[in-house]
Amino acid sequence: MKICLVGVLGRALRREGTGGSEKQIALLGRHFVRRGHHVTLLVTDHAGPDMQVDGVTLKAAWDPHRGIPRVRAVTYRYPSLAKRLLRERADLYYVRGATPFSWVVLRVARHLDSPGLLGLASDGDLSPESGQVILGLGSSRSHRVATYAAWLALQRNALRLADTVVAQNTGQADRCAAMGLPHVLIPSIVEEPQGELLAMELDYDVAWVGNVDSNARRSKGLDTLADLAVRLLDVRFAVVGGLGAASIGEEVARLASLPNVALLGAQTYDEAQRSIARSRVVLNTSPAEGFSNVMLEGWALAKPTLALSVNPSDLLGEDGLGRCAGGSVERLATLVRQSLADEAWLAASGQRARDYVRAVHGADAVCSRYEQLAVALA
Repeated sequence: MKICLVGVLGRALRREGTGGSEKQIALLGRHFVRRGHHVTLLVTDHAGPDMQVDGVTLKAAWDPHRGIPRVRAVTYRYPSLAKRLLRERADLYYVRGATPFSWVVLRVARHLDSPGLLGLASDGDLSPESGQVILGLGSSRSHRVATYAAWLALQRNALRLADTVVAQNTGQADRCAAMGLPHVLIPSIVEEPQGELLAMELDYDVAWVGNVDSNARRSKGLDTLADLAVRLLDVRFAVVGGLGAASIGEEVARLASLPNVALLGAQTYDEAQRSIARSRVVLNTSPAEGFSNVMLEGWALAKPTLALSVNPSDLLGEDGLGRCAGGSVERLATLVRQSLADEAWLAASGQRARDYVRAVHGADAVCSRYEQLAVALA
């Protein structure tokens, strides 16, 4: 099968640090190739010639240096992307998350009578807040009209053009049904970690991983993380990720001032894996997610998750794969202390998490679901 994936960044394919959505696209591409498919990944940050990475052909969606500023999306970029997508003549087109060009991908797929899939990267992809991500704007009142217009013209349009919307969790699937969108629930993919990672010495109690490099990016709950670290000065926190957005400067400064916090900065995929492996639990403080890659990577390493609000498919519970505080910072602080003091619970929940990931989110299990869907839609 000839598969065309479309994304923003090609860095994840090269195993460099990037966001969760791009990481998912790269993993799908790599394992589709391993299963015998011809895979092309078009990305918007690539300006050079075509190149092969792990068997995936990496191509430019358009030349990022061409076009007249302010109008180049309409006058150059979208038409260029459409032409390149048409040349692929793929058996399956896939784009993920809230992007300004998803509708182009799905319209071309419809024109070619090829299945076009829109994968959800966050719960917010189904609501007007996705317009904020698309335009790269903040949440001020002056930006709300523009972000709502982007939702109507771009993201909602893409949702309606997709042959199938791919949900990550049961909550997203329920919302798709309520919106009348054709959809299917396919779990996110995660790789089996290298064996040496499962036996690393523990240097931290808690690992928090996330990138907030622009004001338009979702905050990931960095203020909650800072509050928690202040409350738990005897707990060792590893904070991984690029935290360069001006809007979180105060929180980053608070974290940097604390003796129990190690700000490790942006890391490659392999480096982040080692940081998680050197921690006892994974912490999620986001107010909303789709299905956190960090949760999955932690579970693959037998690290249970402690979450402020996010509980995808209700997998966090006393006999589940971690614990959720239901939005309460005080409750989360209690759960951190309680969990770190209970070695039996850490071991049992960690093993449950590892077993679950291998059975449900393994590469072959996930890729086969996409293959079956492509055949059914064709």
